[in-house]
Amino acid sequence: MPPPWLVWLPVLGPAMVASHIARAQPPSPELMAKLAAASEGFDEIRKRASYSVEHRLETIDREGHVVGVEAADLRMERDGVHPRVVVLRATKDGKDWTEQARNRAREDEAKAASDPKKGRLDIPFLASEQPRYVFDVVETDAAHSERVRIAFMPKEADAHTVEGSAWVDAAAGRFLSAGIKVSRPGLFVDYIHVTLEVGATTALGPALSRITFEGEGGFLLLHKHFRGSEVFSDYRVTQP
Repeated sequence: MPPPWLVWLPVLGPAMVASHIARAQPPSPELMAKLAAASEGFDEIRKRASYSVEHRLETIDREGHVVGVEAADLRMERDGVHPRVVVLRATKDGKDWTEQARNRAREDEAKAASDPKKGRLDIPFLASEQPRYVFDVVETDAAHSERVRIAFMPKEADAHTVEGSAWVDAAAGRFLSAGIKVSRPGLFVDYIHVTLEVGATTALGPALSRITFEGEGGFLLLHKHFRGSEVFSDYRVTQP
């Protein structure tokens, strides 16, 4: 099943290559206002869009070999209020695991109903989230001066914050690329790094087409290295 913390994530594209390091300074209020507006669009997609997901999660041993694979075809259904995961098909190490995945989805939905923010990350650039973070412009694309990299760090890290940086087009007020990690990924999880790609479109604007993630975690002898991906398609937006 897809990790619940993936549902917020903004739309990001290719990384910059030619750049120069700048003296760190806060982004202008005008730029932060533009990015807040762009983030609101992403958040609206999170709340209102239904979509299909191809999920894959691999467990890796210390030698780098794949020792376990979970895969599933899912449908995330949203009505603007409550999300619902429909498991169409799931396998675990090549064997059918559909019913177990459906049971897990029901358990996750029950937890989400009792605590809507449980396991969810919020976009740092949202107007409501910006006061919780420190932002600095730390790099400029040498070929395109309007493209800058903004680093962000939560003032107080918790289970709903992330840290990292994002390349943005300062003139257009849109995101270009990013590298992030979850500030506090949870009990027995050492780290989670996430990469995002854009390629889908919706009535509300650009949308994610793919997420890849990698991390480590576990307890004593059960410590594991894992990696996975979520491929998104067939977006449909619920009318407000």
